[in-house]
Amino acid sequence: MITVVKAKEKAIVKAHPRIDAIYKVTGLAKYVADWNVKDMLYGRVIKSKIPHGKVKSIDVSEAKKIEGVRDIVTCFDDNTIWHAGEKFHERRVFTDHVRYLGDIIGAVAAETRLAAIMASEAVKVVYEEYPAVFKIEDSMKPNAPKIWEDGNVKGPLIISYGDIDKDFTEADLIVKGNYKTSRVANAQLEPAASLAWWEGDKLTVVAATQSIFGCREGLAKDLGIPIENVRVITYYKGGGFGNKANDMNYDLIAAILAKRTGRPVLVEFSREDEFSLVHGRWATDQMVEAAVKKDGTVLGFKIKAYCDVGAYTRAIGRFVEGPESYYSTRSWYSEIYAVYTNTPPTGHMRAPPGPQACFATESVIDDIAYKLGLNPLDLRLKNAVVKVHNSLSLTSNGLRECLIRGAKEFNWYKRWKKPEKPKKGEIVRGVGVAMAAWHSRVGYGEAKIKLRSNGKAELYVGVVDIGTGAKTAMAMIASRYLGIPVEDIDVIWGDTENSPYSIGESGSRTTAFTGNAVKEAALKIKQRILTLASQITGIERNQLDIVDGKVISSDDSIIIDIKDLVTRTGNNEIEEFVESKQELDKDMERLSFAAHFCEVEVDTDTGEINVTDYLAVHDSGEIVNYLTAENQVRGGIVMGIGMALSEKLIISDSDGTILNGNFMTYRLPTIENIPNIRVIFVETEDPYGPKSLGEVSIIPVPACIGNAIFNATGIRLTELPFSREVLLAKLDQM
Repeated sequence: MITVVKAKEKAIVKAHPRIDAIYKVTGLAKYVADWNVKDMLYGRVIKSKIPHGKVKSIDVSEAKKIEGVRDIVTCFDDNTIWHAGEKFHERRVFTDHVRYLGDIIGAVAAETRLAAIMASEAVKVVYEEYPAVFKIEDSMKPNAPKIWEDGNVKGPLIISYGDIDKDFTEADLIVKGNYKTSRVANAQLEPAASLAWWEGDKLTVVAATQSIFGCREGLAKDLGIPIENVRVITYYKGGGFGNKANDMNYDLIAAILAKRTGRPVLVEFSREDEFSLVHGRWATDQMVEAAVKKDGTVLGFKIKAYCDVGAYTRAIGRFVEGPESYYSTRSWYSEIYAVYTNTPPTGHMRAPPGPQACFATESVIDDIAYKLGLNPLDLRLKNAVVKVHNSLSLTSNGLRECLIRGAKEFNWYKRWKKPEKPKKGEIVRGVGVAMAAWHSRVGYGEAKIKLRSNGKAELYVGVVDIGTGAKTAMAMIASRYLGIPVEDIDVIWGDTENSPYSIGESGSRTTAFTGNAVKEAALKIKQRILTLASQITGIERNQLDIVDGKVISSDDSIIIDIKDLVTRTGNNEIEEFVESKQELDKDMERLSFAAHFCEVEVDTDTGEINVTDYLAVHDSGEIVNYLTAENQVRGGIVMGIGMALSEKLIISDSDGTILNGNFMTYRLPTIENIPNIRVIFVETEDPYGPKSLGEVSIIPVPACIGNAIFNATGIRLTELPFSREVLLAKLDQM
């Protein structure tokens, strides 16, 4: 326990180390690839050697001669559809129509990893090769080769409210910009892996998933078996960043190979596979226009966006969205197109459409301030959301408070200056600000608590914990509302066989969905204990409370250990199972907010850009665990710094392969690139409890850094990651 705060007479733990920390730092935590069950085989995928074409034949005879090979499955043997693998079409687990270099056409099961790798490479494939396209502009041409039968372009996907034409007619100023963002890899430390075995018609999968129940539902659907016949286990997960909330193709491949061989099969992706086969953030090309009045009122935004989604996309939503919810414009019109190319697939990654959209719109907002001679912070304060889409009331809104508090803590008004042309050879500094929001949904969750006669509780939840500290947060919620120490709560998690349903770690929903169920279960047990104590003592129940595992009267005249009360029930335990479902009114919206401030240093000789100071101010409602919450924000900012300054998947124009698909060549930020990051929480009171946090933390980062570069140099960089070559060229043109 790190800190406690007092609420009335009761001590409430507000920061606590992760309850599983000792297992992780000592190596006792067992991730998927650490499992080694009896008679286990190793699985490896067979990948296409061309970017586009039809598989005509597959010869596995030489591969089967390799010692230890037990089975090979190909696209001619299996027609399983991976429904979560593609947004707009049906996608086969093993495809006979390959759409990018490395598309999976089969898999091998062998006694050793080496045998599986050798066999996967020994398979001989004959293709009918089709023309391929690797760039959006080529894919959109009328005569472009079709990646899918219904064409390469999906859209327009529209986000619209208000009278956009009227607002652009009435504008005093129209500000335009063209902004581009690049492909970014999830790059989590744990590579894709899945272990599966069958016992009769029942399937068990040890999955590297963010949602054991989402994975279970997907497996049952895709394999055509009853959901009660599927068990999914995930005790430890090494990161996911949103992309692994359903069943993945390697889960299905492990299950298919295990069924065919009658033995457990562990399917693993290599690090290079992880970069090319697992879906990262899509690239965007956005044309943005804003209609503005002279006083700084932003009337409306027009956005036309093209998104390179690769050969497949697992995305939900509309690819570029978010700012329409945190600005109070009278109108908004976004026209978005998803464009397929013969390049690796894309999908969810921390706030999937958020940073791209924020980068474009927050850059334009900064340009508006510059052209009107306004401080960019004041312009944001003037236009910050009051009602979402001018129609939906917010359950709570701390956005302005985030901006005001951040400006004070950052000393914004003294540090900000009007952009000026730097002298060649100077090292200049500038500051930037950007704001953002992310949905904070409410919904269905389950939890079960058993309070034992020894005074300890067992908390059953279906969370996975992908680095968010979810298990610890659930224990802290139970501790707070039940009145026993966190150390006296054992959390049982990560197994669909004994865990109640949880939505899983995606969409920043765990605390709101499952946490609310934990709270209700704890309160129910607490009331049962207090009722029993009242009956025994004759003291009114509202005069009793549970503090540190003891029932205490308001006048301190009586103290009863809850162990004695549980024993009196005759069952030696008190159990409560709760199904909780919250719903927003149809005219309400619930959002988390963030205002970020940063300082950058730019070397005008080399073009080098360094972030020297960073402040993040967040409204995520009440914070359950400050320790984890601060680290969640810092982690998101580090990812955003990578997106802004260094990260880009480099894709070959000749065959669509990723040229920097490993940790040696993909430029993740390191400790040398990370500044001191300060985090402040504005804890608004929200009637639905704590709000989302994990995803909103990355959204403003690239825009904030870009705005700081503009403040330092007077140069607007419009493509991510920011290039020192482009910066130097623009400096030479000034």
